[in-house]
Amino acid sequence: MKKILPIPLLLLMAALLADQVTIYNNDFALVRTNLSLQLAKGLQDYYFEDIPIMIDPNSVIITSEKEGLDIFSQNYEYDLANTRKIMQKYIGRSISLLTKSEYKFKGILQFNDFDTIGLIDETDGQLNLIQQDEIRNIVLDTLPENFFLKPTLHWQLLIPKNGEYPLEVSYLCRGMMWEVTYNTVWNEDKRILDINSWVTLTNETGKGFRDTKLKLIAGDVRKLDKDLYPERMTPDEAMYEEYAKGVPTFEEKAFHDFHLYTLSANVTINNNQTKQLQLFPLAKVKAEPKYEYRTHTDKIMGKIVFVNSKSNSLGIPLPRGTVMIYKLDEADDNLEFIGEDRIDHTPTDEEIELVTGYAFDLVGETVVLEQRKEGKNVLERDISVTLKNRGTSARKITIVHDLSAFWSIRSESLPYAKKDADTIEFEKKLSGGEVFTLSWTERIEYK
Repeated sequence: MKKILPIPLLLLMAALLADQVTIYNNDFALVRTNLSLQLAKGLQDYYFEDIPIMIDPNSVIITSEKEGLDIFSQNYEYDLANTRKIMQKYIGRSISLLTKSEYKFKGILQFNDFDTIGLIDETDGQLNLIQQDEIRNIVLDTLPENFFLKPTLHWQLLIPKNGEYPLEVSYLCRGMMWEVTYNTVWNEDKRILDINSWVTLTNETGKGFRDTKLKLIAGDVRKLDKDLYPERMTPDEAMYEEYAKGVPTFEEKAFHDFHLYTLSANVTINNNQTKQLQLFPLAKVKAEPKYEYRTHTDKIMGKIVFVNSKSNSLGIPLPRGTVMIYKLDEADDNLEFIGEDRIDHTPTDEEIELVTGYAFDLVGETVVLEQRKEGKNVLERDISVTLKNRGTSARKITIVHDLSAFWSIRSESLPYAKKDADTIEFEKKLSGGEVFTLSWTERIEYK
């Protein structure tokens, strides 16, 4: 039976072997690490280094298969050594300085600011002010106590007897992110959209994870926003890219109210690294072009629409991400970029609309021909919409019109569909070069 040891105070670690990392959409990860400690009987100190800086001190859980091990106390040591901190702890103590002009100073350190170091000479008591930019070398007797070269977890362990103690440590840490990019190629003639999916992982935790089982959670997991980390603990922002060529893929399954994606092979994610992995193999889905004109504007939006279903060669819960859309130029057999959109977390069997931009050869215009009051709270408008297809290919256009209050439509020259309580839609297919005018009368009653 596993013994669960609660963790107090400020602590966290990811030492040695990181067996599993689960990354969430909200800039944090759950890390599970296995350790094997060779310990002697009695109360003893134990130090773990190479732990992530971006940690949640209150989230650690330790389980042990072996009875009797107890944690007397623990500290997360993040007061890391640097020149300024070391000098601050030497105030009132003797130091030696060598300037760029080879002049030596020895004395009691009085202060150390950004510009000047103040030393009192040990022989004559004079105060020497030495400019920081004139100093070549500083000599100190020893490194002050309570400094660490890297973040360290300090445990005091109470051990019942000599032996090996296996532990499993899990914790949350910030600075681990993932996002999805869908690279798509649109074949309008065949009505096929090729979809390649890439997961981009970014590790800014302050620690690398080697040969790690990787899971991704897609969905909006609630986590309270709180400032857990001192400003000085923020890691460097430099990143470099490593592109993984897709052999491992992710297996998806529902998990609570979210979706869990597990990579089929272990992966290494170095600190300050961006890595890309394939989410799922290339999918070829059937799609349709769609053109949408919203009344009272002059542009017509181009879209590509498809259903995320198994019958349409997909049917995978799609995580939130950016969609890049390309089209083949058959003249030189090169792909050209035609638009970019973003999708939210999308379940299976849902329709997805990708906006590519505004159609160059399609024009829309809305005119209110006449407006009249029919009583105190009733307004009638005669509306005309003109659509122009200046291209050579036929295009089907959906006209979207917003209404308010209590409304009714009459004398419409095309049938309409009621999309919701305040929106109606008309559809019209225009041949190349065709101009079409749609008209209707709407009656708005205000209560």
